[in-house]
Amino acid sequence: MFTTTSLPLAPHLADYPFMNGTSPFTGPRVLVVEDHAETADFLSRYARLLACDVRIASSGEQALTAALEFAPQIVLLDIGLPDMDGWELARRLRERLDPVQPVLVAITGFRSPEDRIRSLAAGIDYHLNKPEFREDLMRLLLQLVGRC
Repeated sequence: MFTTTSLPLAPHLADYPFMNGTSPFTGPRVLVVEDHAETADFLSRYARLLACDVRIASSGEQALTAALEFAPQIVLLDIGLPDMDGWELARRLRERLDPVQPVLVAITGFRSPEDRIRSLAAGIDYHLNKPEFREDLMRLLLQLVGRC
């Protein structure tokens, strides 16, 4: 004979959708645009912790194609991509995904005040700096998942 025991979920873990028994993809669609495989994997794992449906693109052209097919609600993008910079990609995403606009989050080593201004001018909503972006990213994703 088996007995079933239920334990309460730790309060801080209740905020993570995957902990409450819901479908694995109940969160928003997230497109990770990063040419460094380890960083792309890391970013996608962060988003999947919040039950997001994640796609990865390693170039600007791949990201444009994926965005049109996948219709992401959040795009995590590197600025230093091999075929076009993230600022150009952001401008193209804003043009092509009109009227439904994803939240664009730059995760980059470009950290000067001028770089932040370029991000804003390109339509990027948030500018996080590598390598210290981890805590800021988790806080931001928690906020964004709650809105989507």
